[in-house]
Parts: sequence; structure tokens; C-alpha cells
Amino acid sequence: MTSSTRLGAAGMSSRRAELGIALVVPAMRAVVLVQIVLSVPAGARLATSSAAYVALALAATVVSLLLIVQCLATGSVRPGWWHVPDLVVAWAAFAVMGLLMPATHIVGTWEAWAAGFAINVAALASTWLRPLVSVVHGIALGGWYFAWASATGITSVATNVSNAITIPGYALVVALLVHYLRSLAADADRSREEAVAATRALELGRYQLTVHDASSILRLLSDEDTPAEVLPGLRVQADREATRLRNYLSAQPLERPGDRTVGSMLGDALEGFDDLPLELAVDLGSHARLTEEVWQATGRAVATVLHNVRLHANADQVVVHADCDGGSWEVVVSDDGRGFDQTSQPLGFGLDTQAGQALREVGVSAEIRSAPGRGTSVTFTGPVPGGGAG
Repeated sequence: MTSSTRLGAAGMSSRRAELGIALVVPAMRAVVLVQIVLSVPAGARLATSSAAYVALALAATVVSLLLIVQCLATGSVRPGWWHVPDLVVAWAAFAVMGLLMPATHIVGTWEAWAAGFAINVAALASTWLRPLVSVVHGIALGGWYFAWASATGITSVATNVSNAITIPGYALVVALLVHYLRSLAADADRSREEAVAATRALELGRYQLTVHDASSILRLLSDEDTPAEVLPGLRVQADREATRLRNYLSAQPLERPGDRTVGSMLGDALEGFDDLPLELAVDLGSHARLTEEVWQATGRAVATVLHNVRLHANADQVVVHADCDGGSWEVVVSDDGRGFDQTSQPLGFGLDTQAGQALREVGVSAEIRSAPGRGTSVTFTGPVPGGGAG
């Protein structure tokens, strides 16, 4: 997955959660709407005013259809013209039913569908109201039901209270569930965004590691003041970097024949630096074997140090020394150039990351010593695979 694709996925969990809620809400309302429609013929015959009863059922049907259509069309319950009318019909239904229906049918029948509709409205309101507001609304609507149910005098107080508690109870359950789902989705989105940011940082670091030395070579090649004797070595290095970059862009590993030893690593890293006053003392450590990843990373680090020497040190002598004690190997690159104050001058990307962090990741340590006017020394140390030089 590319970075742009990953960035496009940010917020996907929240959108999926909203879509899931927007599918469940219409389904819940559709069930209640079917029950209301089925009860209308019998309810109209019982009501003192059939027209008023049918008008109330029609109002409930209209707001329910608006709810269903808008949820499915927008994929969310948050926006909607049905919000306030839905609440109004739920509150009005109790009063109208109390006036139109016989007292014996107010509680426990679907001819008087106000209670079932109110439970549904209170529960679904928890998907678009804030959790606390939705619970308070459910309590108020439950109290409104209790008042009208008690006015009939048909059922006991305990029955009325139990029925009334159902309304805020469902509101609370749905509010908790929806809040949990949205919080979970938001956490997933934050984690995804953090992963995207971490991946982008990793890609940037990898890119910097890849082009750092190449940019130094190109800068010297394009500089008219670069001495003519330096150009042949730079061209060799530029050709090698071009090959390496082509392999990087095509995700193909750069294959080099030969043993992976300190000697072959230094031979590869020193290629193209004939313009520097190099002195080699590598016989004591050239035979030490290296793993492929250590060979690659250390070679890149040595080349980076030499690029820095070429660009900044103005050195008269550059010594490359290698040693091995059997269990570990050491490579030291020292110059007698300008040096720098380590206490006040931060390391650049090449020394800090390419000669430091990149090596630590493969188990190689890098120590830098420098002082103004006293040159710079960089020491690389790592273990010999298997504990022997081979």
C-alpha cells in the first residue's frame, strides 16, 4: 500500500462505524413501522375519531420513512430532517392515544402503539444525541408515558413503572453501545494515522539514507571549482550510485560477487576516493567476515565519512585502519583536517544517521572523536559472525 493510499484510509473506521449504525437504525424503525401499519385498521375502529387516529399513524409513518431514506442515502444518522419531528410525534402520540383509545387498550396493545413507538424513538435518538442528553430525554419520555398510563387506572403502579423504565433503559443501552463503537472506531483511526506517520518517517529516513552520498557526488560534479583530478573518482562513484539507485527504485537487491569481509567492504567503499590522501593499514582486519547487511551498511558508512572528509576536512592525510581480535573487528577512519567542536556543533545527517543509526540497527557501533584543528576519527566496531575471523 502506498503512502497516498494509506492516507486516504484515515478515518475509514469511523466512516464504517457510522455506516453500520445508519443501516441498523432504519432496520429497527422498519420493524416498528410494520407493526404500526398492521394495527391501524383495528385501532381506527376502536378510536373515538378514526380520522385523528389515522392522521397520527400517518405522521409516524412519514417521519419513519424520512428517517429510513435519509440514513440510507447519507450513510449516517447524524444529519437528518427527521430528528425533531421524530421526537415530537413520540411525545404527542401518548396524549393523542390517551384521548382517542378506550382505557382498556392504552396499555399492552398495538392498537395503542405509542409505547412501542416511544421505546424505538428513545433508543434511536441515542445514535444522534449526545449520550447524556439522550438518557435524560429517555427518562423524561418514560415519565410522560407513566403519567398517561396511570391516568387510565387500569394497570397497577408497579406495571406502569416497569413499562416506563423500558424507555430510558433502551436509550441507555443504545447510547452506551453507540458511544463504545464510535470510540473504538476513533481509536482505530488514530492508530492508523500514527502508523501512517511512522511509515512516512521510515520512508523519509530510508530515502535520506539512499540519496545522501549521491547528492554529495552530484554537488561536486556540478561545482566548477571541483579540481580536475577529483572528477575521475567522482564519475566512478556516480556510476555506482546510479546503479544502486536504479536497483533501489526497482526493489531489486544490489548483487556484488565475492566474499563478505572487511577487506572487500573497504575495497568497495574506497573506490573513487583516489583524490584523497589515503593511507591504508588494513591487513590485520581485512580477513574478518561480515554478514551481508553489516557489509552493506558499514561500506555505506565508510563512504559517507570519506565524502565528509572530501567536502569539509581539507585534510593532508586520511588513514584507514582495520583490525580483528577474533571475536570482533574494528575499522578506523582518521583525518588530520579541520575537525569540529562536538560540544557545540551537532552532527550532520551523514555522521549522525548514516554512520550512526543505520549501523546500530545491524549491531555495529560507531564512535566519533573530533576537535577543532585536530581532525576527526570515526571508529566502527562489530562482531565477527560465529565468533571467528574465518
